[in-house]
Amino acid sequence: TRFLRYERLERYQVMSEKSAKTFDCVQSMRQARDKLSAELEGKSYDEMLRCLRSRRYADPVLQRLADRAAQQQHAADGAGRRG
Repeated sequence: TRFLRYERLERYQVMSEKSAKTFDCVQSMRQARDKLSAELEGKSYDEMLRCLRSRRYADPVLQRLADRAAQQQHAADGAGRRG
């Protein structure tokens, strides 16, 4: 099956059926999931939380998201203890 791709110049070009993948997102996700599962295997729920919360990320955006999630969790824990 051949597909057509719309070009900015308002003409169609035939795309090749197969293109070479430079990065396989699904395989990468599976590897990351398997690695994390192996790290957490046999740990209690509290140990898992400590492990995940102490994790440092190389990507600054991911680290910022993890820090914000931890702050929200601490705030929620504190609100639950007061009431």
